[in-house]
Amino acid sequence: MGTFSRIERLDHLESWLKSDDPLILRNAAEELGVSLRTIHRDLELLRKRGVPVETERGRGGGVRLPSTWGVGRISLTREETLDLLIGLAIGETAYSALQMGHVGAIRRKLLASFSHTDQRRISALRQRIRIGATSSGAVVDSFTSTPMQVGSALKEAFVLNRVLSISYRDGQGLKTTRAVEPHYLLLNPPVWYAICWDHLRGAPRTLRCDRMMEAEATDSLFNLRPWSVFEPSQDGNPTREA
Repeated sequence: MGTFSRIERLDHLESWLKSDDPLILRNAAEELGVSLRTIHRDLELLRKRGVPVETERGRGGGVRLPSTWGVGRISLTREETLDLLIGLAIGETAYSALQMGHVGAIRRKLLASFSHTDQRRISALRQRIRIGATSSGAVVDSFTSTPMQVGSALKEAFVLNRVLSISYRDGQGLKTTRAVEPHYLLLNPPVWYAICWDHLRGAPRTLRCDRMMEAEATDSLFNLRPWSVFEPSQDGNPTREA
């Protein structure tokens, strides 16, 4: 049996409590390789952290969460988790002056659903999202919403550093198929841009997300390139396609 750290025990106990499996104290102590006294101390610490642990009287010494307790029992899909992580990063970037004290705790809980490798990729998300000036009237007039399937694939590729295969239509209506590395996202409200390394051009490009017609996150990974690689133009942004 492996040795669990206290943090690992607390996470294990909290997950157990949130599941439908009954948590019997002696079973928990045996599985985690600690004494009943240690389990009681861990449960008390969970209570102090806001988890409303209730003791069930009777045989076995079980514990449970109140049936009416909802916070912490939310179930999110992978895509919903990605949406929340990106939303947190946008909020921190756009409203850094506000004291959003719970953002770190929320992010850690969301990250727990990903592998350690993916967690390392996601950690720098805030620095990869940039907020710019409002788009010009001409740009807004040509703006359309990004298809849901495209948005889902783009978010997956951006967050997890995966090469994105896209069909792209430029401002003249010319359609190309290409593989890109979405390193950064830029919002010039209301238009989103993906700042990419374009395999077709062999150079950095800023692509309007609403002009991506089809997209698929591939299994190929890319290493994040620093912002300086994208050689900002005079307006402070890498080369944009017409």
